[in-house]
This record gives sequence, structure tokens and C-alpha cells, in this order.
Amino acid sequence: MSSRPTKQDLKNIVVDTGVENVLLFDIDGDLIESNDFEYDGNYSAMSGMITTMSKEIIQNLDYGDMDKITIHANNGLIIINKFNRDYYLASFTRDSSKLGLLMKTMDSVINK
Repeated sequence: MSSRPTKQDLKNIVVDTGVENVLLFDIDGDLIESNDFEYDGNYSAMSGMITTMSKEIIQNLDYGDMDKITIHANNGLIIINKFNRDYYLASFTRDSSKLGLLMKTMDSVINK
């Protein structure tokens, strides 16, 4: 994994996949970068909490390291990808049919 995703990378994810919002945050839920959507800091903090809790569950179950969290809702989808040891990339969309494309696009940004 190279350098962390840039603001342009986040914009490209939005354009390439049609998702509504993307953000980069650290393990503490602190916002690093976003595509400037309303309340992005709040979503970053909540995503950090979800990530921390999920990571602890996975470790307690001895399942290894967490790579991705996918949250399916009636009217949307949230995907949180581990970028590296310190950063996570989250995307938010109302169209769950974008799951495959979104996962592929996020992986390509992470692995560039």
C-alpha cells in the first residue's frame, strides 16, 4: 500500500461508482479527508466507533485481522475498508447494487 488516498482519489470514487459520500478516517474516528459532505466529521466518528468495535469482536473470536465492514440497510449500504494499520476508507450509498463495483474501486485506490 502506498500513500493514503487523496481528496482527488475520493472524488474519483464518487464519480466512478456513483456513491453519495466517501471519507478517510483514522482508528480514533478522526476525519482525515472527505468529499465534503454535511456532517462528515460526525460520520467519521461513528465509523471509527463501528470499526473499533468490529475489530475487537474479530480479535476476540480469533478470526485474524479485519479487512472490510459491510453494513446493509433497507435503503443503503456502508462499506468501510481498512486502508492500512492507521486509516480506513468509508463509502455511503443508497444503491446497494453498487456493492461489487464499489469494492473493486475502493480496493484499487487502496492498492495503488
